[in-house]
Amino acid sequence: MSSRTAWPLCEIEASSADLVEPVRRRLGWWVEHPAEHARFLNTLALMEHIGSRKIMVSQTKGVLSQEILKHLAEETRHSFFFKRAAEAIAQRTLEFNDDDALRPGAAKMYFGRLDASIAQVLPADVHPEVPYLYVSLTIELRAIWTYELYQQELAARPGRFSLKSVLAEEELHLSQMVDRLHQLDARPETLVSTFAQREDRLFRGFWASLEQACERSSADAAA
Repeated sequence: MSSRTAWPLCEIEASSADLVEPVRRRLGWWVEHPAEHARFLNTLALMEHIGSRKIMVSQTKGVLSQEILKHLAEETRHSFFFKRAAEAIAQRTLEFNDDDALRPGAAKMYFGRLDASIAQVLPADVHPEVPYLYVSLTIELRAIWTYELYQQELAARPGRFSLKSVLAEEELHLSQMVDRLHQLDARPETLVSTFAQREDRLFRGFWASLEQACERSSADAAA
């Protein structure tokens, strides 16, 4: 991994250090509970889908480069990867609703608030690629952080699927976006930290919502 991608990942690892154990514990719990695991995977599929859709919508103006199209295609494929894994566990078709996913409304709110928060900081005359790059990069940082913990839990249980290919593509996306922000003179060393701090607050709220959903499911099962 290049130094241009190592520094933002180091920052998110430092700011999220207190989350590692509770997140890892919940990820392990999902892996051990198939029905809830399917719902979590379906939630990841939804979030990857939202991400790919935001890329498409954000690029209605300006030149749609091969790199952006490639990113769009790979995010769509990640959504398919998680959806297929979810439905393989559930043995049925899953919808993006409250029955088949974990707090889909909260997932959409997480994306929407992050998007709006970043847009507030950037000047109106910014290059058309810059908002897309910053939103995607900030989300990629969280995705890599989460997927690495998730992969550790999957690897500890033989016979599970692997996230290694997804992680490799996410890390490549991150490197490419940092490089492109440098090319556009968009000051990533200054702004990434600002946006990551805002994302941290939003992620903590979103994760708390997922925890509440799981606790409610556990209570319903015990009743």
